[in-house]
Amino acid sequence: MMHVTIEGLDQGTIEVQLEILPREGEYLKIMYGADAEIEGQVASVNHYINQHANEQKVRISLKPIN
Repeated sequence: MMHVTIEGLDQGTIEVQLEILPREGEYLKIMYGADAEIEGQVASVNHYINQHANEQKVRISLKPIN
């Protein structure tokens, strides 16, 4: 599992655990409540890896679907 921050949303950022990362251009639908969902297209996927600190961060940026 990877800890992922999803940004580019009007609601702010969302942090989730993912097993598989989406690719640029894919569409995501995120359900974050009983009646709440967000849809967007993946604009970028950025990885930060610090081998010495055994740290990995992943940030996904979404853009609105037109």
